[in-house]
Amino acid sequence: MTKSLEHLRLKNRWPIFAVAGVVLVALVAFFAKPLWHRDNPLLTTPKLALEALSAKVLYYNEPAGVWLTKLRPELLTEADKNDPAISHSFAQAVEDPKLFRQLDRQNHFDTLLLVGNPSQYHPLLEHLLETKDWTLTYLDHTSLIFKRGAEEPWTEAKFAPVRAHFAQAPAREQAMFLSDTAMKLLAVQNVALGKKLAEEAQKLDPKLPNPASALAQYHLDHGEWDPAIADADRALELDSEYPPALAAKAQALYASKHFSDAYHVSDKLIEKIPDDPGLLFYHAKICHEARAFGEEIKALEKLIAMAEANHRATSGYNVYLGQAYARSGQGEPALKAYAEALSDPDLPKDQRQEVEKAFDTVRSHMGKN
Repeated sequence: MTKSLEHLRLKNRWPIFAVAGVVLVALVAFFAKPLWHRDNPLLTTPKLALEALSAKVLYYNEPAGVWLTKLRPELLTEADKNDPAISHSFAQAVEDPKLFRQLDRQNHFDTLLLVGNPSQYHPLLEHLLETKDWTLTYLDHTSLIFKRGAEEPWTEAKFAPVRAHFAQAPAREQAMFLSDTAMKLLAVQNVALGKKLAEEAQKLDPKLPNPASALAQYHLDHGEWDPAIADADRALELDSEYPPALAAKAQALYASKHFSDAYHVSDKLIEKIPDDPGLLFYHAKICHEARAFGEEIKALEKLIAMAEANHRATSGYNVYLGQAYARSGQGEPALKAYAEALSDPDLPKDQRQEVEKAFDTVRSHMGKN
């Protein structure tokens, strides 16, 4: 049965479901431990962004809520402060643009505050950039601020006053500030300025791995796999376990179809950061192409358990899990995973038809009517 089942898959196997938007380098930058003690609050907190913030009705992501409570509590409503359901829905909306739109219809936000690494709010950010009904008006190394229908979008000139706060900082702090800002710029598709700041950061502190990782992300965005690997390797020479550099290298190796090498790099990354859904999803994707189906199954089952614990849909993960079981010759678990996916009433019609076809094909290969 293994030989017959290992070729069963749906069309366009991994792109079928948008389970997790992954910008892998950005995804792990949040988890990277600093290589030195950073005690400059302007570097380590969104103090500058919050000082620049004005809002009548504010949407904010979970990290922003923590800092608002500490630094700008007057911008929070009583419900924001006392209703756990609101904080939970706000936190979930960064991964679910439909939920964000539902909240927006209810609250009529005029301002959005997103604090932390772009990976933490990647689906919502991509939605905002695509729909264009929100305008980026502020950007720094910690935060993004959007306004509804603002007439004056963010420009490099608006960055100058923020940068002036670091003019007298040590070179390493300046380099860290510029590297983090570069990652924000790449996330909002201002790639030219992002590259410029990353290169400047690298000149300020050639022994800091952050700028090289940001440059690796730039090359990944442009489909330049060999330069991305070279920059990732440059960062890894400075810190052999630096997570953003591992992520960049894994992604570039995967994109250039060096699946076995990508698997080994990704496996090292997962050992360091074992519980992040985005990393697990991408790891499962790499495992599939490297034919490491046992590890793929393990990652997908963990993703399903995590999603269920957070009351999130699992149909996409179950489709991939069914395919992984089928590829490894395990018919019964494959059928169970497909059945779980089909039990989701929100599964789109075209995808449902493909899953039903895969389900029937596995049954046929198993000799079931």
